[in-house]
Amino acid sequence: MDLVPLLVVALILQAAILALQVGDAITGFIDARRVRDTDDPETITRSSVRELTWTMAVTAISAVLVAFGVDAAARALFDLARPGAAFALLFVIALIAFAIGTVSVLAVVRQNRPTYARIRRDLRDRAILQLEAEELAEFDTRLAEADRSLARRSAAAPTLRLVALLAVLGIGVAASIAAFADGEIAFAVLAIVGAGLAIAAFIVAVRASVVRQEAIDAVRAAQRAEVVALLERARIPQRKNVPGLRDRVTRALAILREQQK
Repeated sequence: MDLVPLLVVALILQAAILALQVGDAITGFIDARRVRDTDDPETITRSSVRELTWTMAVTAISAVLVAFGVDAAARALFDLARPGAAFALLFVIALIAFAIGTVSVLAVVRQNRPTYARIRRDLRDRAILQLEAEELAEFDTRLAEADRSLARRSAAAPTLRLVALLAVLGIGVAASIAAFADGEIAFAVLAIVGAGLAIAAFIVAVRASVVRQEAIDAVRAAQRAEVVALLERARIPQRKNVPGLRDRVTRALAILREQQK
């Protein structure tokens, strides 16, 4: 049996996963340097080079998978005259593509969670007003929700890094053994080098993730401290409300936000 085509496929898979690992490590450090405390509540949760990179990678992999599945289904239908197998293959590919799309959408929706920056912005908008007890209770609830959301950190990224490392190592070991047995020394060396680079990329990616998370935690801690201070200040009773001031300020803020859209 000619192992060269299988070894080429193995090296291509190994290189693709290794490229994702390297991209994950690089974008982690880039995101860590770009973390800033701004009034935009979506800056930390959405302005992420890593998310953009992984979105492009997942989209490309999904497109290749769908194209390969459609091609295989067409061959099964027209060349082998097996419509049942073609239909089953297309059905499985559709399920996989749908699952990838669903997970991607859920990942985006999950980021629409309460943030300290959003709470701080709303408190600043109402700084000149005397908040009622119901409004203060609502802000306390939002702060508690933001705390719970922050405590529920996702384990998806570390799991993906570990899975990618194990995949590259598994492919590298299997390919190197097969290559040595078949006398393909060059393929064996490339597989071993790819496995070594995967280990190095994994270590760098973990370090980049730690640096990025520390930067984000520092910004969020400062935002939360300011939110707590604003809430404490809002609880101090004011002397007297100006009649109609709340309605006028609310209308002015609404007009300002409409103009900014």
